[in-house]
Amino acid sequence: MGRNVTDVGDEKKEARKELKKHAATIHCSNSLTLLQRKITNALLYHAYKELMLKDEHEITVKQLCRLIGYQGNNHAAIKEAFRELISTVIEWNVINDETGTENWTASSIIASVSLEGPLCYYAYSPRMKQLLHSPSMFGKIDLVIQSRFRSSYGLALYENCTRYRGLPQTKWFDMELFKKLMGVPQGKYDIFRDFKRRVLDKAIEEVNTYSDLVIEAEFVREGRKVLKVRFKLKERPKKTRLGYQKPSIVKQENPLEVRLREQFGLSSAQIQELLQQHEAAFIEDKISLVLDSKPFQKGNVKNMAGYLMGAIRDDYQPAKTQAVQLIVLKDSEREFELAELKRRAENIRKQYQKNREVIIHEAINMLPLEDKQIFMERFHIFAASAISSVLKLQRQKYNRDNVLDSPQIKALMRQFALREMDMLTVPTLEEFVAGLSEPDVQAWQKLKSCDPDHPLLRWKE
Repeated sequence: MGRNVTDVGDEKKEARKELKKHAATIHCSNSLTLLQRKITNALLYHAYKELMLKDEHEITVKQLCRLIGYQGNNHAAIKEAFRELISTVIEWNVINDETGTENWTASSIIASVSLEGPLCYYAYSPRMKQLLHSPSMFGKIDLVIQSRFRSSYGLALYENCTRYRGLPQTKWFDMELFKKLMGVPQGKYDIFRDFKRRVLDKAIEEVNTYSDLVIEAEFVREGRKVLKVRFKLKERPKKTRLGYQKPSIVKQENPLEVRLREQFGLSSAQIQELLQQHEAAFIEDKISLVLDSKPFQKGNVKNMAGYLMGAIRDDYQPAKTQAVQLIVLKDSEREFELAELKRRAENIRKQYQKNREVIIHEAINMLPLEDKQIFMERFHIFAASAISSVLKLQRQKYNRDNVLDSPQIKALMRQFALREMDMLTVPTLEEFVAGLSEPDVQAWQKLKSCDPDHPLLRWKE
């Protein structure tokens, strides 16, 4: 058994929980969720001292939850995470010190796991145990810090940086390899600006907010294409409280950045994205094009950011006639505004879907045990054909035990619950929108006035 664990939040009373994790298991490509990453590290930390002495290790579910900072009572989520870890294979290459040859090995992260009441029993494969025990190359991962992370991308970046702790920077990562190390599925965020905005920037922010490292990304480019990335590393001063971002020191901005922000109203993220993708001279040319246009000179431009971004994005040239230039820039402004409205509407729909699922899920779980059993029996009859189809067509992913996790079956479950449960009340999409913040409501109503038949404005299961 591992040592007792006190409350994760009580940092002053607990010893520092550091895990020596082999570099090969840090620099491996997989798409583990945040919960799966935390569980992997916590189990290894708990078993580490007896890793080579025992074939099977045990930990209470309560201990595990404390180690990963898990506050919920949904142990089904932990069970699902275990199932995925058993089926997740990682591979690594280690150089033999004597022969210089490269040895390739692959293994599942965990070989087996068993939940028996409050106890969890788990085991590693012999190859995985050899890799994890007494690593020559490792990164130190603090489990208290790990528990603070809110995304798998943030924790993955922290693990890949902590391997180089004590050095001024990490090695250069090929961009495609780095995306795999971050757990980004192949084919997702192929455009760098999307990857940077949705993955990299948020991950860096989490590392700098929650960890004992302060990092900054550097890039190698070929033209507009980003080829490699590395991270400058600094240890956070011990007196600086984690989770608190110290106000940044004001630095002298170049005139172009100031102009883009103050004259055109671009955000800092938009400015940095433009400067990364385009030469300053190119941006200056488009600024001149916009300022020379009649709509601007007459004061008719309502969205300066959209006006300029459209000219930059589509590389507009001085038109042969002023009329053509005026039409092109007006269309670009409208397209930019409409795209922003659609983005907000899509986010609202996702919020509504999540809220709707929570209401229905809680209503089903609140049923008395006997009523819930009757409900599930009737649902299995109702969805028999669909369940059979999922088991037949997706048999590699679903079986009788987990078929209810299929998105198709979940959708049928929601439909069935809404039809059968008289006391179940779910707000309509419009009712949900009415309770949102004023900017969201205004964006929704504006899209409705521009395109009342747009599919984003309607809800369909």
